[in-house]
Amino acid sequence: MSVTETPCTVGTLVVAQMNTHEYIWEGAGATEAQAREALLNAWAAHRGRVVALHPALAGSLPEAAQMPQHFPISYRVYRLDAGYRDGEQVF
Repeated sequence: MSVTETPCTVGTLVVAQMNTHEYIWEGAGATEAQAREALLNAWAAHRGRVVALHPALAGSLPEAAQMPQHFPISYRVYRLDAGYRDGEQVF
């Protein structure tokens, strides 16, 4: 399946995933753009909490907009009424 910016009429869920050194970050949405935004919003919230506790880390933790330059974001598309095994649609 390919990622689309237009939601499918059947209903789809797009999951964006970014693997950092410590965590697997994910965001979900109806489109690739929404999933990416959700993922980067999660990173921004995490970064904000860490920097609030440890201000000295601000320079070493990239802002959300720069994260894809450090860690690639991949996307998976799921149909809402389908079943999957290892990322492949079974039914």
